Amino acid sequence: MEDILPSEIAGALADARLSNARRRTKYRVRHDFRDLPVIELTNDGFVIEADGRPPLRGYVDIYLASERVLRSLVICTWARDGLVGYEFKHDSLVSEIRPDHAPPKHAGLLSSGS
Repeated sequence: MEDILPSEIAGALADARLSNARRRTKYRVRHDFRDLPVIELTNDGFVIEADGRPPLRGYVDIYLASERVLRSLVICTWARDGLVGYEFKHDSLVSEIRPDHAPPKHAGLLSSGS
C-alpha cells in the first residue's frame, strides 16, 4: 500500500506508527545516563528508536515503570528505518541479582585485633 502513496504521506504514517508504539510502551531500557523507551520486547531481545548516538554496549537494565525487572548483556544486531534491534547475550532476573549495597555473609565475623 505504501508503494502507491506519496512519500510524504508514507513518511507521516511511519512517524505516527512509531509515535503510537512509543506512547504505548511500559518498558524502558537504561544504560549509563541514557533512558530510552522500548518499542518491542521479546524473549530474545528488544527494539528501541535510533537516537543518533552510538549503539548501547554492555549491560543494560530493563524497567517496567520504575521497577527494574531485568539486567542483561546486549549486542546490537540490526539497525534500519530509525529503529535498532538488540539481542540478549546473558540476562538475569532482578530477583537473582545481589544488591550492590548488601554486606557479605561473613561481615562482622572478623575481630579488630586489639
